[in-house]
Amino acid sequence: MALDLDREGRVGCAYYVVMDEALFIEEDMVMGGVEVVSTILLRVQPTTIIIPNRAPQDLVELLEKDAQGLDDTQAQGSYILRHLSAAEFDYDAAKEALVGVDLEPLNKPEAVEIYCPEGESVGCIGSSSHGKLIRLAETININSHASVGCAGAVLNDLDRRRAVKDFAPGAEENPLFQIKSLKMNTPMDVMLVSADSLVSLQILRSELHPSHQVQSSKLSEPRVKQGLSIFGLLQGLACTAEGKLKLRQMLFLPSTNISILMERQRALAALLCPENREAVREIQKLLKKIKNIRPQLSHVRKGVDRIRGQLSIRIGVYKTLLRFSMVSVQLKEVMLPLSRDSGPGIFSRIHDELNSESLLAVGEIILRTFDFKLSEENSRTEILGGASAKLDMLKENHTDILEMLPNVKMSVASRVPKWAAQHIQDCIMFPGQGFLLGVTLNPDTGEGVYDGENNDDWEMAFINEDLIYYKTNAMRELDEQLGDPASDVARADEELEVILRLSAVVLEHESAIIHASKLFGELDSLVALALAAEKYSWVRPQMTTSNVIDIKDGRHPLQEMLVESFIPNDCIVAGGRGSSGNLDQNCIPTKSKYEATEPSMVILTGPNNSGKSIYMRQVAIIVYLAHIGSYVPAVRATIGVTDRILTRIATQETALDDESAFLIDVKQAAFTLNFATRRSLILADEFGKGTTMEAGAGILAAYLAHFLNLDEERPKVLVGTHFHELLEHVILKPGNGLAYAHMEVRLNLDADDAEDQITYLYKLRPGPGQGSLGILCAELNGVEKEVLDRADYFVQLMETGIHFEEALKRRTAEEEEEDGRLREAEAVARQFLATDIPESGDANLCDIRSMLDDILRTGYADRDGDTEAYTDMDMNMDVVSDI
Repeated sequence: MALDLDREGRVGCAYYVVMDEALFIEEDMVMGGVEVVSTILLRVQPTTIIIPNRAPQDLVELLEKDAQGLDDTQAQGSYILRHLSAAEFDYDAAKEALVGVDLEPLNKPEAVEIYCPEGESVGCIGSSSHGKLIRLAETININSHASVGCAGAVLNDLDRRRAVKDFAPGAEENPLFQIKSLKMNTPMDVMLVSADSLVSLQILRSELHPSHQVQSSKLSEPRVKQGLSIFGLLQGLACTAEGKLKLRQMLFLPSTNISILMERQRALAALLCPENREAVREIQKLLKKIKNIRPQLSHVRKGVDRIRGQLSIRIGVYKTLLRFSMVSVQLKEVMLPLSRDSGPGIFSRIHDELNSESLLAVGEIILRTFDFKLSEENSRTEILGGASAKLDMLKENHTDILEMLPNVKMSVASRVPKWAAQHIQDCIMFPGQGFLLGVTLNPDTGEGVYDGENNDDWEMAFINEDLIYYKTNAMRELDEQLGDPASDVARADEELEVILRLSAVVLEHESAIIHASKLFGELDSLVALALAAEKYSWVRPQMTTSNVIDIKDGRHPLQEMLVESFIPNDCIVAGGRGSSGNLDQNCIPTKSKYEATEPSMVILTGPNNSGKSIYMRQVAIIVYLAHIGSYVPAVRATIGVTDRILTRIATQETALDDESAFLIDVKQAAFTLNFATRRSLILADEFGKGTTMEAGAGILAAYLAHFLNLDEERPKVLVGTHFHELLEHVILKPGNGLAYAHMEVRLNLDADDAEDQITYLYKLRPGPGQGSLGILCAELNGVEKEVLDRADYFVQLMETGIHFEEALKRRTAEEEEEDGRLREAEAVARQFLATDIPESGDANLCDIRSMLDDILRTGYADRDGDTEAYTDMDMNMDVVSDI
């Protein structure tokens, strides 16, 4: 993959898929930034990334986080990151390279050839290259300068890889890194979802593998597993590798094309129909028999070779192809009733586009070529009789010679001395060494009991248990007459020819096989969605072009799996109608009232842990599922086409970032400001909490006011916040597209137990909440009572208008009393230190007592002038006596 990011935030991307031999070029994404790059990485999962050496630092830092490094700590990265010269990403050079790609659409004969001077660019009007450029423009958008430049960098890298492969020892004849197709991915009819949104909504969530051995292994595969996520939920219901891949594509590329979504919903409805239950079970059973066919075709495409005298091709490759061809035909027959009832869709396409003749032809020739049972027993590839006349003749000769060997042994035994005849035990034909004679081994000498005579040159070949095998003159004569039939069979070029002819036939039908695999992958993905709908009680949403979200009793598909009972909630929001003030021409009339009466923004308040975040996420997930054609967790749902889901929920902090949490939040919010349209859904949870209360509330208010002021272009916004100042100070007034709501709780502050003072009902109610109840929530989570009392005291002071710093300076009555005692003690100590005590010879004990009493009286009097309060001489004398 090649990536480029310019100063204006334009993202260019192109990547090559080795398995498909296809070059993909993305449309330039204006103002995309590193957020879009993160989404591309999640979707494509590249093994190598190349970027220009002028790439901005934020792109380099993003890519270096998961890149493989030279040290052991980073050797297990997800991909290799390489920096290339900026010249490799040159747009004009890339255009010429793309024109030079040998594709069928670009190699049609020219009607008119106009001479173009040598060295002229592809832009020379009328030239053959110019004609190819025009046809290239029909396939890709050549105005996507950044992405076209990335395509040029990919082509250059592929050229280098091919050159290295060609000069490598033992290079295969089949060319690698060829380009058979050129495709352009455009963002049209696709919902934009940032990488932050994918993680925040748990569409995708990876976590370290639970096995420590797997985590610390040196394998190149990622050592992670799919955690609790939407993809993980659905992936486990798919049966085939192609189906899992299709599910991933659907999740990363949610569609905004209602026709596509309705087609998928019709397929799900047919799969969920009770009348088709048996057919669906049979489809599942057949899909489980299908393995990933692309690697198998890759093995066939590479050809065969011999390793140690045996064919290197794995018999399992053709067994997989045989099973695929048979299962494909069976699937087509099983889905015949579904194709009749569901109308146009995947079932009809499988019935119409699946080439049964090609698949049966592949299966038939494989069946007529291999003996799978004998191959498994002999651990080598065994060719059936009838696959090759020459090979059959070689095998027949080999069999005749094997039948002749006992007679040869008897003939040799008749020509040796009678005492030695009994020691001639065997005559074999050994591959590579020809005919050999087996004689009884003499364990004392390590030689044969009989080893020839009369100048008969007996040459020892090898010892096997109690026999020693010799090459004799008689055996040499057989070698000259019959050759080495065993080696002929083992190394016969005809055996290779048989498999090569079979490979050629299979590759003739390669496009039909791959197309069938794609169709079954799409079928498998829809079966997985149908199973999820049935298993988790999801319903079919109504898709509309009206800019609304109307959900009845919606649920969070992941959260409801973790709790005993989940409380469903409704949601109704409506975005702007557009600058013209009219609804879309194709919108459903019955839903037009939403856009005039329902709010476009809902601000959620209420205590911590009351379910605000779960509610916002469940709305976004329901909208997301609807845009992949899936059923949704609700009783009823009407979902308007949503072009983007933008979130400011989870702050993705790492030790590698030098940015504060607030700065990360602000960048995410800026991304939503730049990309939001009236058809977007925006989620903001506790935005502004990373700075002071005043600044955070102000920034949040300005952020929300921006969307409200868009009038007919305003998006749909859900906000969760604890900044109750927004309502208390009338910063954002309800009405005019704005509504407040809260998650209901029941309070009983008279209860002794903190857990009984608050009961979370998790039900959405209109209007603002009673407050955050932060102190009560802290008590529920084990914070000590002394800390909570202090916190409550500070809250009460601040609610009266006292600044927090002034509240810290204020003291309670107990603290004032304690402070007074400390000041008294300090005054006495200072007076004592200032008094001149006479020596023992100059004063008696009574005088010293009187002096100390005066110190006590003076010290206390200096405090408040009240000497009567401190005339307890007994107490004072006790102190003096102690001294």
